[in-house]
Formats: sequence, C-alpha cells, structure tokens
Amino acid sequence: MADEDGFEEKTEEASPKKREDMRKDGKVAQSKELVSAVLMLGATAVMYGSAKWVFNGLSSMFESSFLELGRLGVQDWNTETISAMSTFAISGMGYVLAPLSLVVVVSAVAGTIVQHGGILWSTKPFELDLTKLSPLGGLKRIFSPDGIFELFKASIKLILVGVILFFVFEKWIGKSAELWDAETNQILIHLGDHIITTLFIVAGVMTILALIDFGFQKYRFEKKIMMTKQEVREERKQIDGNPQIKARIRSMQRQIATSKMMEAVKTADVIVTNPTHFAVALVYDRENMAAPRVVAKGVDHMAQKIKKIARENGVPCVENVPLARALYKALKIGQFISKDLYNAVAEVLAYVYRLKGRNDS
Repeated sequence: MADEDGFEEKTEEASPKKREDMRKDGKVAQSKELVSAVLMLGATAVMYGSAKWVFNGLSSMFESSFLELGRLGVQDWNTETISAMSTFAISGMGYVLAPLSLVVVVSAVAGTIVQHGGILWSTKPFELDLTKLSPLGGLKRIFSPDGIFELFKASIKLILVGVILFFVFEKWIGKSAELWDAETNQILIHLGDHIITTLFIVAGVMTILALIDFGFQKYRFEKKIMMTKQEVREERKQIDGNPQIKARIRSMQRQIATSKMMEAVKTADVIVTNPTHFAVALVYDRENMAAPRVVAKGVDHMAQKIKKIARENGVPCVENVPLARALYKALKIGQFISKDLYNAVAEVLAYVYRLKGRNDS
C-alpha cells in the first residue's frame, strides 16, 4: 500500500531474475564472521592432528641449522652461505607448515562457497568506485547503521572471547604448580593441549556467533531485495514484453501479410468463391508448377475485398460453393492443392482458359 507521499512499500519477495541480477553484481547474503570461524576451526583441527609432525619437523630443521652453524667457522660466512641457510630455513618452514596453509585456504574458500550457494564469479566488487575514497563517505559508512552494527558485533565477540580466555587462564594458573618439576617435553605437551583446547572453544563460540550473524544477514538481505508490486509488473513486462507493443507488432505483421496477399491476388489466374462468404485465389503455371497453388484466401469481409481487387485487375471469379469451402478449410496460403481437389480445380481452370480464349492443353 502506498503511503501519503506516494511511496509504495516493498511487499513482494524478490523474483528469480532479480536474485540472478544481484548475484551477477556480487551481492548475496554473507557473513564475514562465518568465513573467519570456519577458517579458525579448520586451522585448529590441522594443528591438533599434525602437532607432533610439525613439532618434529621444526625440531629437525633447527637441529640441522644449529649443527651447520657449529660446523662453519666465522671465516666461512659469506653471501652464498647466508643465502643457502635462508633458503633451507624457508623451504623447511614451508614444508612443515604447508598442511596448515592449505587448510586455511580451503576453509576460507569453503566458507565463502557455502554462503553464496555455489561458486560466484563477479568483477563488480573490484570495480573502481571513487566515492569510496572520500573521507566524508568513509565517516558516513562508519557511523551508518551498518557500521554501528558491525562495531556492536565486534564488541560482543571481543567480550565473549575475553571471558573465555579469562576462565581458561584462571584454570591454567591453578594447575601450573604441578609443572614445577616436570620435564621440558611434558611442559610443552601440557601447554600445547591447553592451547588447542582453548582454540577449539574460541572457534566453537565464534562459529555459533557466525551462524547467528549469517541468519540475520540473510534476513536483512531478503528484506533489502524485496520488490514493490510496480517493480514486479515492470519486470514481467521486460520478460514477457509489453502487451500493447506485442499487440501492435502482431497488428503490423497482419497488415504486411494482408498487403502481400492482396498483391498476389492481382496476378492470380482465378478466384473461387461461394459466392459471399469465401474466396480463394489460385495461380497455376503449367510449365513450372506441378499443381495450382493458393496465393490468397479470405472469409466474409476479406473475401469481398479479394473479389474487389480481382475485378479491378481483370482476374475472373468463378462461383463454386463446395470447392471454395474445401479449398479454404484444407489449404494454407502458399500450399499446392491436394490430389482430391485436383479434378475440380482443373475444371475451373479449363473454364477460365476458355473464357480467355486459351486452350486447355
């Protein structure tokens, strides 16, 4: 319903076409929090599953590095030595941390695909928009409802994570006294277990918050893309075509077809009539045609028009009620007569030829 200012409310759900147009522009319901949560869950799971392998790999790399440093003397240090040691360290770190890096990338991509309902390719978000470079525009975005809502979400997330870490660390402090006499490996294992557990808890809380946020973002997106009744009508016109324009096109097509048909009447050999309701124009070229062909036909008003043009152009009209009806009903314009009508049409043509003083043979 329109309000007093003539503004029509958006009461209709977005059409498939509008949803597709929004997807092409890269506009879909999405939550940045969900991608972060999935990424953190995946990274933590990899850290938990490959902790021993990563620890052994890093230990072996550092051990090899220190042994090499101990073997070399100061006089052996040069640019090539430093380059080789750096390459070894970087490649070793990359090899050890490769699973974690791979899972981070896969998690980020998976989180995005899940939200978008599939792979979404669009260059619209990357197009240059000079309005985004405006400081005033930036301030407006920060203090807009969306900006304030994002700040509120970040604050809630920070508070929850802070509370979790507080209770976890408080529990750690209570158990730390048990590690005074423990060996280094035991301390590292203990700390590693607690760190992984804490990360899982934080990731779980972030996932719950992200799911809530995604649901809210989807709700907001659906409300945002709703359409007015007028927009739905306009879109339907674009898809189906304007009825008035389509009717006008059909009318013009009929006029063109009728004009061509009337021109063909002028060159017809005979008009078969019934005599008032039907009229069928036939043409027959004995040298180039196997049978007579219908070039025009009409009923009632159109039949009278065909006969008028025929008389004006000296085309004979022959009254044959059953033949006129049969030709009109059985044949379309441009078709050759069928065998069952050939004898009757031949008699009419023979009559016409005799009238013109021509021989039938």
